[in-house]
Amino acid sequence: MHIGFDAKRFFHNPTGLGNYARSTVLGLALHYPQHRYILYNARGSEGSCTISAKADLVVHEACPLGRVVPPLWRTFGIPRAAEADSLDIFHGLSHELPLTRFARRTRTVVSMHDLLFLTHPHLYPWLDRHIYALKYKVSCQRADLVVAISQKTAEDVHNLFGIPWERIRVAYQSCAEIFSRSIDRAELDRVRRTHALPGDYVLFVGSLVARKGVQTLVAALAEIPASSRPGLVIVGTGPLEESLRAQVRALGLEAWTRFAGRVQDEALAALYRMATVFVYPSVGEGFGIPILEALHSRVPVITSTGSCFTEPGGDAALYTTPGDVTELAKTIDRVMGDQSLRQSMIARGLAQAEKFQPSCTSARLMDVYAELGPSR
Repeated sequence: MHIGFDAKRFFHNPTGLGNYARSTVLGLALHYPQHRYILYNARGSEGSCTISAKADLVVHEACPLGRVVPPLWRTFGIPRAAEADSLDIFHGLSHELPLTRFARRTRTVVSMHDLLFLTHPHLYPWLDRHIYALKYKVSCQRADLVVAISQKTAEDVHNLFGIPWERIRVAYQSCAEIFSRSIDRAELDRVRRTHALPGDYVLFVGSLVARKGVQTLVAALAEIPASSRPGLVIVGTGPLEESLRAQVRALGLEAWTRFAGRVQDEALAALYRMATVFVYPSVGEGFGIPILEALHSRVPVITSTGSCFTEPGGDAALYTTPGDVTELAKTIDRVMGDQSLRQSMIARGLAQAEKFQPSCTSARLMDVYAELGPSR
């Protein structure tokens, strides 16, 4: 089959949806090399082109006008380019499909990550909510099949957009292979020096926005007695950073807290590997890929009840009520102080992570494509 993807996120988003795009496409290329994979990219991809070249992917870049006005090309140019490429499947990896129709031979798939702007509307500006609702619903209605990255998202797509169950498929995502690799002691020591890491620390990875619950994590740290309080390493950037720094100062936690900012995957893998526990106190996600990264990294996970979190976390993680500072503090303190519990969580985590290996997630997605396209 000739399978194409909107590669905006693949090339230009270093986190979140970009990680999903890269792990999805690279997993397919590795495990199903008999197919031709085409990345439709409106803007110059610079150094990221090396990724596609190594995986033997075809990059179809926009015409000069499309490079000047990328949204225009993504809407009108991709379907024309797909027809020239004799595309069998076009997969919109991040909620959207082009507004114009593809040729009859090209079947369409769209990935839906979450509908949090509808399930948690207070966390999103009014205009954003309405734009997302319109674009995403239209894409789901027009797609031949909708891929939901979790069962929770599938339920939301069905209940909130009215998409029939027979047109929805759940296909989980994987994470970058780097989180499963061994890391030599020299690299671990380098990262520890660079970030001035404490001996034992709680790790958080994600955007610094209210939904992620980092403010709850900081408050929980303050409730743990200073004599047993671990360090806290916060990886990520976002609009909440200054207020989080102010919260840290107000609670007298400067000596325990490190803001690492955005780090490259190589250093991030080391930060996971050296953490004592990973805490992800989000109120809602589409999947929660940092949970999977932590499980692969052999780190115990504490996350939230509700939303989709039991799907990646399974029986390996411990779950606390979103926003409950005292419950989170007690759970962190318990895990930090119980070596036997941590080892049990790590063992269950590795077994849980096996379910999301690229070979498994790629096979599921290929089954979706096979429903729609010719097998040649």
